[in-house]
Amino acid sequence: MRQQTKPFIVERKPTRKPKPDTAKPSIWGRLDADIAQGLKNQHDADHAAATGGDDRA
Repeated sequence: MRQQTKPFIVERKPTRKPKPDTAKPSIWGRLDADIAQGLKNQHDADHAAATGGDDRA
């Protein structure tokens, strides 16, 4: 094998870009967030009805 004439340098580059702090907006806009909130409210109402009312301890 031939001896190298010049030294070589290995560069390490990051493979991925850093993720942004903000979440990527949905293609559905606010519709999915509104539906999720509505389902949570419905679940809370169903839970309150099943436990006897207004959740007072």
